[in-house]
Amino acid sequence: MPFQLYNFLLKKGLERRPAQERFFQIVSHTIEKGGISIIQAPTGTGKTYGYLIPILEKGQKAIISTGTKLLQEQLRRDIETLKVYHSYLTGEELDYLVLKGKSNYLCLDRFYQLQSDKRPSQIEDMLKGEWDGDWEFAHVDAELWKEICVEDDYCTPHYRGICKYREECYYWSRLKRRERKARIIIVNHALLALKEFENPEDRLLVIDEAHELDKYVTSSLTDGVSTYTLRVEIMERIAQFLPEAKADVEEFFERHFSKMFNEDTQQIPLKDLSPYLRDFEELIIRPINLYYKRIKEKLISEIKNYLISKLWISLRLRDYLQRSSLLNWEEYFQLNVSFDEPTEEEERVIKKLKTYELLEKKIQRLKDFYKVMKSPPADMGFSVSRRWSSRLKAFNYRLEKFPVFPAGYFDLSGYRGVIITSATVDPEYLYQTMGIVGEFYDLPHTFPYHRVEFVVYNANPKEKEEWEQCLKLAYKRLRTLHDRVLVLLTNKEQLGLFKDEEGVAVQGEDRLSLLVEALRKGQIKALIGLDSLWFGIDVKGEKGILMAKLPFDSPEDPLTYHRIRYLKEIGEEPFEYQKMKALIKFRQGLGRMMRSSQDFGTIILCDRRIFKFKEFRQAVEGLGMKIKYIKHV
Repeated sequence: MPFQLYNFLLKKGLERRPAQERFFQIVSHTIEKGGISIIQAPTGTGKTYGYLIPILEKGQKAIISTGTKLLQEQLRRDIETLKVYHSYLTGEELDYLVLKGKSNYLCLDRFYQLQSDKRPSQIEDMLKGEWDGDWEFAHVDAELWKEICVEDDYCTPHYRGICKYREECYYWSRLKRRERKARIIIVNHALLALKEFENPEDRLLVIDEAHELDKYVTSSLTDGVSTYTLRVEIMERIAQFLPEAKADVEEFFERHFSKMFNEDTQQIPLKDLSPYLRDFEELIIRPINLYYKRIKEKLISEIKNYLISKLWISLRLRDYLQRSSLLNWEEYFQLNVSFDEPTEEEERVIKKLKTYELLEKKIQRLKDFYKVMKSPPADMGFSVSRRWSSRLKAFNYRLEKFPVFPAGYFDLSGYRGVIITSATVDPEYLYQTMGIVGEFYDLPHTFPYHRVEFVVYNANPKEKEEWEQCLKLAYKRLRTLHDRVLVLLTNKEQLGLFKDEEGVAVQGEDRLSLLVEALRKGQIKALIGLDSLWFGIDVKGEKGILMAKLPFDSPEDPLTYHRIRYLKEIGEEPFEYQKMKALIKFRQGLGRMMRSSQDFGTIILCDRRIFKFKEFRQAVEGLGMKIKYIKHV
C-alpha cells in the first residue's frame, strides 16, 4: 500500500491484514469518486484504522459518527494514537473535535440565573479551570442539569445575540470555533440526525457501528409530553406571572396510565392516543391555554405602562421587544432609543420577556403534540413511560411519539462521500429502516473461530420452567470451564435467575465501562446484562459466553410493536423484519468471543430454534465454528 503512515505502523508491529488493506482501497475510492459505500467488516478487520489512515494520509476533512458517547471516547483514543505518529512523519498537527449534543453542555446564562445557594459547588469549582462545559465530567443530577444546559428553546438565535455570556458560551462560542477549525469531527448517531454541519461537501462522512443506526435516529426524533414538562417547564413558569394559577396535570396521567405499570415495567406501547384525547384537552390544553392568554394580556399592559414611563430605552431592550411581537409596529417607531447598555431595571424586563418567550415555545410544543394526537399519521408510533423523579418526588409519566421507520428523516446528500460500516451491517435492513442504498462490500473474517466451541442445549424458551433450569446449568458449566463469563440475556425478568450467584456483576449496578474493566481484571467472574452486552463489549482472552436464547425483540417493545403493526397494515410480513433484526444482534453476540487472534472459549446457546431458522445456523458455520448439540442436558 502507498500509505506512509500504514507502512510506518507495519514496521512498528501492526499486523498486516488483507481485509484492512481492502478497506483502505474502498475508502480511498469513495473519497475520490463520492457515493455511498456500505462495508461489512467482521471483527478483526481493523475497521477504525481502516478509515482513519486513508483520511489522515489524504488530508481529508471528515465527520465520523458512532453509536454512543462511550464509543466516541474510544475513537478519541485511536485518533490520539495515530495523531502522534502522523505528526512525527509529516510535521502536521491534527485538529479534531469530539462533539456531543447541545444539552450536554452548560449554559452560563441559565446557570447564573440559579440562586447562588442552588448552584452546584462542583460546577463553580470547574468554571475556574480548563473544563469544556461537558456534563459527563460534572456529576450533576440529570433533572438539575436539564435546567442549566444549553437548550434550543432558551438559546434562540436572537437571544444568543444579546446574551451577556455569548463570548464565553461553551457551545455557541468556544465549541463552534473549534468545530470550524477541526479537520475531523466525531459525533454520535443521534446528533448526526439532528445537526446541520458547515460545508458538508468538503467532508467525508463515516457512519461506524451502523447496525443500530435506525435505533439512535428514531430516538433522536422522539418527542413527547411528560408530567415534568407540564409541572416544571410550564406550570412553574405560569406561576411566575400568575401566582394563583393551579392545574392538576398529574391527574390526567394517573387516571389513564398508573394501572398499566408494575414494578418492572418502564415503557408500554400504545396503539393510538384517541382514548385519551378528551381528557388531555379538558385537564391540560384548555386550562393552560387560558392561563397563557391572561399572561399575554397582562404582559402587554405592563410593557406599555413601562414604556410610557421612560423617555429612553436601550437598543438591546428595543430589539428584544421587537422580536417578541407583543407590540404593534407603529409602537416601535415611537420609542426613543439610546446606545447605552441596559439598566438593571431593563435587565429585569428582558428576563421577564425571556421567561414569557420560553413559556410560549413550551406551550406551542404541547399544542403540536395535541394536533398529532387528533390526527395521527399511519407511520407514527406512540408509547407511555414511567420513571421516578427526584424533583417531582413522584413518578414522571411521559407520552411519546416517534417515526416507525426513520427513512426520509435522514439525509446523506451533500457530503463528499459516505462510508457506512459495521461488523454486521445488512444492506437490506438499512434500506428498509433508513431508506439508504449504496455499493455493498462484504469483507472476509480473519479470526480463527474454529478454536471456539459452539454448543446448543436442547431447550425451548417457550417451555419456561425447563428452559430456566437449562440456563442455570449452562451458566454453571461455563463457570467451571472459564474464569470470565459474559451472560447475554434478552429481558429484565431473566436477571432474577442469577441474583444469588457469587462473583457476578449485573448491568446497571455501575457504569458499563467500569463493569467491563472489572471483568477484564478478574475482579468479577461474570458480567450479566441485556442489549448493551450483545453490542460493542470488548473483553480479550479466553472466556465463556452464555446466550439465553435467539435475541428476537419483544413485541411489547414500543418500537417493535409499531413496526409489526405498520408492516401488517401495508401488507408486508413483519416476521421477516423481526428475524433480520434478531440475526444482526445474534451475530454481534458471536463477535463478543473473538476480540483478538489469540482468543478462544465456549459459547452456549439455550435455544434449539437455531435449527429451525437456518440463517442463524449459517451465521455460526460461516465463521468456521461447528455446532455441538446436547440433546439431554
